[in-house]
Amino acid sequence: MLKTSPEACVSMPWVQCRDGIFEVDEFDCASCFLVEGTERALLIDTGVGIGDLKWLVENRITDKPYDVVVTHNHGDHIGGAGWFDTIRIHPADADWKEGHAAPTVSFRREYAELIRNREGKDYAYDPQKDIRPWPKEPEILSVSDGQKFYLGGRTVTAYHCPGHTAGEIVLADDLTKTLLCGDACNCNWLLCADLAPTLRGCAEKALAGLERILNMAGNTFDIGSVFNFHHDFRPFGQPLAPNVLPDLVSCLKSVLDGTAKYESVPDPLSSDGKSRTIARYGSVMVSCMQGSIAEAGR
Repeated sequence: MLKTSPEACVSMPWVQCRDGIFEVDEFDCASCFLVEGTERALLIDTGVGIGDLKWLVENRITDKPYDVVVTHNHGDHIGGAGWFDTIRIHPADADWKEGHAAPTVSFRREYAELIRNREGKDYAYDPQKDIRPWPKEPEILSVSDGQKFYLGGRTVTAYHCPGHTAGEIVLADDLTKTLLCGDACNCNWLLCADLAPTLRGCAEKALAGLERILNMAGNTFDIGSVFNFHHDFRPFGQPLAPNVLPDLVSCLKSVLDGTAKYESVPDPLSSDGKSRTIARYGSVMVSCMQGSIAEAGR
């Protein structure tokens, strides 16, 4: 039975977006998803770590035992990991405490402040009170390509999809044909610059991973049931438009074949007004985390 005592701290909005699939909105910083079967549940990503996601999951969403898996090692997706005993992550992203991925308190607060300023909203949480140090270090276990999570009445399968990070994974639910894709696909997509010795090689590797996933559409998942983990280009609780994943694949192809159209746009992750170069195709913008996406076409 779910507990009814009030939350220990701020509670995040959440909604059931598919049968047994719940999206938790971490105040526009990121989304986390929980898939519930008849026997177990699976929590996917832990956000920046605002408030108490563990309390919310266990007292408001499910009473089932659950595993925690993260789609990749960026701080806005693993920032709440220290509230859980065990975290699963792809081995290529297991160095999550190094460089920009370090989920430090300062990073988490700075990221939340950037989103607050960008969106111009007054969110119902206190960064100093509700973004806290981890109470412990979680045990790190691996998740592999094709690994299945049997939840009872449904199975969620993880697929490796390098591009945004080396170890990015997407997860497909067989019951609802839903694809939960972290940052592997979205309308403002960032290419990792560390996948290969050159940016062109990085783009080629990312394209291969995304084409593989796109080819699963219709069988493994429905193209109209793709959820990324930032709802800035889709309504909360609603999937991406069906053309986003195909447009992302086409955009990377245009970069590599020399037909891409490049623009300079404000960087949504910059706090000081910097711009970045993007390639645009249909509903999608593609840029690089370091360097210019135009270099990938050379």
